[in-house]
Amino acid sequence: MSECIICKGSAQLNALGFSIVDASDFLMRGAFWLGGTSDIWTFKYMGKDIDTFITDAQSQMHNGIRFEDTQIYKIINFLIDNKICFAMWYDEYIEELNVCNTKDEVLKTCYEQIMNESGMCEVYIVFNTAKK
Repeated sequence: MSECIICKGSAQLNALGFSIVDASDFLMRGAFWLGGTSDIWTFKYMGKDIDTFITDAQSQMHNGIRFEDTQIYKIINFLIDNKICFAMWYDEYIEELNVCNTKDEVLKTCYEQIMNESGMCEVYIVFNTAKK
Protein backbone atom coordinates (compact mmCIF):
# COMPACT_ATOMS: atom_id res chain seq x y z
CA MET A 1 0.00 0.00 0.00
CA SER A 2 1.14 3.55 -0.57
CA GLU A 3 -0.12 7.09 -0.13
CA CYS A 4 -3.90 7.45 -0.02
CA ILE A 5 -6.23 10.39 -0.60
CA ILE A 6 -9.97 10.74 -0.32
CA CYS A 7 -11.91 13.87 -1.20
CA LYS A 8 -15.30 15.43 -0.66
CA GLY A 9 -16.59 18.29 -2.78
CA SER A 10 -18.29 19.02 -6.05
CA ALA A 11 -15.83 20.77 -8.34
CA GLN A 12 -15.82 19.85 -12.02
CA LEU A 13 -12.39 18.27 -12.31
CA ASN A 14 -12.58 15.99 -15.34
CA ALA A 15 -11.66 18.67 -17.86
CA LEU A 16 -8.53 19.59 -15.91
CA GLY A 17 -6.69 16.26 -16.04
CA PHE A 18 -8.43 14.73 -13.02
CA SER A 19 -10.33 11.48 -13.35
CA ILE A 20 -12.71 10.82 -10.47
CA VAL A 21 -12.68 7.31 -9.01
CA ASP A 22 -15.01 5.78 -6.43
CA ALA A 23 -13.18 5.25 -3.16
CA SER A 24 -12.48 1.63 -2.31
CA ASP A 25 -13.57 0.06 0.96
CA PHE A 26 -10.01 0.48 2.21
CA LEU A 27 -10.04 4.23 1.48
CA MET A 28 -13.49 4.63 2.99
CA ARG A 29 -11.95 3.89 6.38
CA GLY A 30 -10.79 7.52 6.34
CA ALA A 31 -14.19 9.00 5.56
CA PHE A 32 -14.86 9.89 9.20
CA TRP A 33 -12.25 12.65 8.86
CA LEU A 34 -14.52 14.28 6.26
CA GLY A 35 -17.82 13.85 8.07
CA GLY A 36 -19.09 10.50 6.85
CA THR A 37 -19.18 8.30 3.80
CA SER A 38 -21.49 10.23 1.47
CA ASP A 39 -19.92 11.81 -1.62
CA ILE A 40 -16.43 10.46 -0.88
CA TRP A 41 -14.21 9.90 -3.91
CA THR A 42 -10.61 9.78 -4.97
CA PHE A 43 -8.87 10.62 -8.22
CA LYS A 44 -6.06 10.07 -10.62
CA TYR A 45 -4.39 13.12 -12.09
CA MET A 46 -2.98 12.77 -15.59
CA GLY A 47 -3.44 9.01 -15.12
CA LYS A 48 -1.29 8.84 -11.97
CA ASP A 49 -2.08 8.16 -8.31
CA ILE A 50 -1.31 10.67 -5.55
CA ASP A 51 1.71 8.73 -4.28
CA THR A 52 3.50 9.33 -7.58
CA PHE A 53 3.25 13.09 -7.10
CA ILE A 54 4.47 12.91 -3.51
CA THR A 55 7.50 10.75 -4.25
CA ASP A 56 8.28 12.84 -7.35
CA ALA A 57 8.13 15.99 -5.21
CA GLN A 58 10.51 14.51 -2.64
CA SER A 59 13.03 13.62 -5.33
CA GLN A 60 12.68 16.99 -7.06
CA MET A 61 12.97 18.97 -3.83
CA HIS A 62 16.10 17.06 -2.80
CA ASN A 63 17.51 18.08 -6.19
CA GLY A 64 16.85 21.79 -5.71
CA ILE A 65 13.36 22.18 -7.19
CA ARG A 66 11.17 24.48 -5.13
CA PHE A 67 8.10 22.94 -3.48
CA GLU A 68 6.02 25.59 -5.26
CA ASP A 69 7.14 24.14 -8.62
CA THR A 70 6.01 20.57 -7.91
CA GLN A 71 2.83 18.91 -9.14
CA ILE A 72 1.70 18.00 -5.60
CA TYR A 73 1.81 21.68 -4.66
CA LYS A 74 -0.36 22.53 -7.67
CA ILE A 75 -2.79 19.67 -6.97
CA ILE A 76 -3.25 20.61 -3.31
CA ASN A 77 -3.77 24.26 -4.18
CA PHE A 78 -6.33 23.30 -6.79
CA LEU A 79 -8.28 21.13 -4.34
CA ILE A 80 -8.32 23.82 -1.66
CA ASP A 81 -9.17 26.62 -4.10
CA ASN A 82 -12.15 24.56 -5.28
CA LYS A 83 -13.34 23.98 -1.70
CA ILE A 84 -12.64 20.26 -1.83
CA CYS A 85 -12.05 18.68 1.56
CA PHE A 86 -9.51 15.89 1.65
CA ALA A 87 -7.63 13.48 3.86
CA MET A 88 -4.22 12.06 2.98
CA TRP A 89 -2.37 9.29 4.78
CA TYR A 90 0.07 6.46 4.19
CA ASP A 91 -0.91 2.81 4.20
CA GLU A 92 -3.12 1.89 7.16
CA TYR A 93 -1.91 4.70 9.43
CA ILE A 94 -5.08 6.79 9.47
CA GLU A 95 -5.70 7.31 13.17
CA GLU A 96 -3.58 10.43 13.73
CA LEU A 97 -3.69 12.95 10.92
CA ASN A 98 -2.70 16.60 11.09
CA VAL A 99 -5.87 18.68 10.90
CA CYS A 100 -5.14 21.83 8.93
CA ASN A 101 -7.60 24.71 8.80
CA THR A 102 -5.95 26.95 6.21
CA LYS A 103 -4.20 26.56 2.89
CA ASP A 104 -0.95 27.76 4.47
CA GLU A 105 -1.17 25.09 7.18
CA VAL A 106 -1.79 22.36 4.60
CA LEU A 107 1.10 23.45 2.39
CA LYS A 108 3.50 23.85 5.32
CA THR A 109 2.58 20.44 6.74
CA CYS A 110 2.84 18.77 3.34
CA TYR A 111 6.25 20.34 2.73
CA GLU A 112 7.57 19.33 6.16
CA GLN A 113 6.36 15.76 5.81
CA ILE A 114 7.75 15.31 2.31
CA MET A 115 11.11 16.71 3.44
CA ASN A 116 11.18 14.81 6.76
CA GLU A 117 14.79 14.10 7.64
CA SER A 118 14.00 10.40 8.15
CA GLY A 119 13.62 10.13 4.39
CA MET A 120 10.09 8.79 4.73
CA CYS A 121 7.84 10.29 2.09
CA GLU A 122 4.49 10.10 3.84
CA VAL A 123 1.89 12.84 4.19
CA TYR A 124 -0.74 12.86 6.95
CA ILE A 125 -3.17 15.76 6.44
CA VAL A 126 -6.84 16.56 6.78
CA PHE A 127 -8.32 19.68 5.24
CA ASN A 128 -12.02 19.80 6.05
CA THR A 129 -13.77 23.08 5.32
CA ALA A 130 -16.89 21.85 7.13
CA LYS A 131 -15.01 21.78 10.46
CA LYS A 132 -14.10 25.47 10.35
